[in-house]
Amino acid sequence: MKKILYATDFSKNAEKAFDFALNIAEKHHADLIMLHVFDTPPVWGHPYITDPAEMAIAAIKSYESKLQEFFEQFESGMQPAFIAVENNSTVKGILSMIKEHKPDLVVTGTKGKSKLKEIFVGSTTKALVKESPAPVLAIPENSKYKDFNKVLYASDFQEVDLLALEQLIELVKPYKPEIRIIHVSTESEYKGHEKMEWFKDLVKDNISYKNISFELLLSDTIFERVNTYQNQYDYDMMVMLEKERHGIVKKLFNEDLVWKMEFHTRIPLLSYNEHYIHAKDDQDIKKSDKVDH
Repeated sequence: MKKILYATDFSKNAEKAFDFALNIAEKHHADLIMLHVFDTPPVWGHPYITDPAEMAIAAIKSYESKLQEFFEQFESGMQPAFIAVENNSTVKGILSMIKEHKPDLVVTGTKGKSKLKEIFVGSTTKALVKESPAPVLAIPENSKYKDFNKVLYASDFQEVDLLALEQLIELVKPYKPEIRIIHVSTESEYKGHEKMEWFKDLVKDNISYKNISFELLLSDTIFERVNTYQNQYDYDMMVMLEKERHGIVKKLFNEDLVWKMEFHTRIPLLSYNEHYIHAKDDQDIKKSDKVDH
């Protein structure tokens, strides 16, 4: 973990999310980027400037100063980068900075101060998870920071989950947490227990992290079962993988589950995207090949 991007709209939920971003960056000795995306600045905000380009430059300086003032409230020896970007789409503005700076993690709040424009509400976080090359850590409105001592990974026991698990371990390694991998199976699902044993062997053969356990849960309502389970055992983070698959896997772990969990859970939700997980794995293989040669 070398670089963390924190996106804020200066709402109270975004302020809570910063506690997580700052702590993760400090634990990993990573660079921290603080980002605010703003729409076209209003004329009344700059009454003495008539040129739109100059108005945008003035707004950028103003928001970057606001980011710095916010950071200075915290006792930290870090020196973040403060970036303000003009874009009428919050998602596109964040994605442009992800593409430019290539962070290892994006941290946001799930609710913002403007429900009308859906800033960090619903569609924004949903689009980020779908399109972000970096994993997205979404912090619910009522979350309070605490270390990641217990992490819950909701899996459907596919090989791609192994790639996400490897990235997850890199993120949480400084906290040395217990990682619990669960799969919700219907009564009629074919060979659920055999599939879990296969995945356990796969993890054992490929991952050296020892504090990992597995559990198969039976239910026809995956969202309700996962939500009840994570509340019952007081986990500090929920982890899910945005899938591209179809068939029974699509039915059981459909894309809507990520959004349902995001707005019903009280704990941080870390989302990986299957498409970009594969792309990153291909890049890592090419880098390894270059080193070997």
